[in-house]
Amino acid sequence: MVSLTKSDKETAEPPTIGESADRLVEIQLGLKRDLANLHQKLEVLCSEPELLTRIENAKRDAESRANNLEAEVNKLREELKAIKDLLGSNIEKK
Repeated sequence: MVSLTKSDKETAEPPTIGESADRLVEIQLGLKRDLANLHQKLEVLCSEPELLTRIENAKRDAESRANNLEAEVNKLREELKAIKDLLGSNIEKK
């Protein structure tokens, strides 16, 4: 038979209604604080259109670079395939 210590019994019991209500109030206050912070950050973003423009430009630049890299990779794959084909035909001739 397993015996529970006093601390095990305390953790096994569900919280009281008062404790739950206190915890909910803490959570609510935290959410209100987070909401206020988000509103503040949105105001900063909206008040600086230059920042939004820079973000959009950086996004377009990143997409362009990604497309260029993808094209370069495809070109290198084609060149590698051509080299393998040449090496394969040279081996067959020998």
